[in-house]
Amino acid sequence: MRGGRKLRVWPAYFDARLSRGEGRRVPRGLAVRDPQAVDIERAALELGLEPVLVAGAAYSRQPWRRTGVVLVEGRPKSKVLRMIAGRLKGE
Repeated sequence: MRGGRKLRVWPAYFDARLSRGEGRRVPRGLAVRDPQAVDIERAALELGLEPVLVAGAAYSRQPWRRTGVVLVEGRPKSKVLRMIAGRLKGE
């Protein structure tokens, strides 16, 4: 880790089935159906974001779903999320 805090990237941020109020953070056009933490980890690795997968973690808006979370380097968060979303979409 290069110092500072890592960003938490939850699969819900990219889930096309969710509304913004339910936790999606990227535009619906960049969202994918049923994103997995391992796919986010792979995309972040390809982008050089030094990902760390934390399996079994639960997003606060969906505490009953243990989807895991990926910790990544980078700022600002909105830009990092769009970069990852592009990789998940295959762009």
